[in-house]
Amino acid sequence: MARRIIWNGTTEEALALLHALRAHCECQVEDGRTIVPCGGHAMLVSDQRAIDGLLFMRRLAARLLTEEFDLTASRVTESVRV
Repeated sequence: MARRIIWNGTTEEALALLHALRAHCECQVEDGRTIVPCGGHAMLVSDQRAIDGLLFMRRLAARLLTEEFDLTASRVTESVRV
């Protein structure tokens, strides 16, 4: 039985993930049909834990950078959003 993947993030976070995935996609496509999906696309449709982990780390990244390098939170938040 196929599992259903649920996105637990915001629309903005989903768009950022899709843009990153598109930039690194290595799917094998013939005549407009995906023959072999790349690892990123395969993860997106089959691995809830990985999706949740990516979202968790995206949200935690600004705090970790601030703590590690003693930066102001506003500068770090802006760089993570890019």
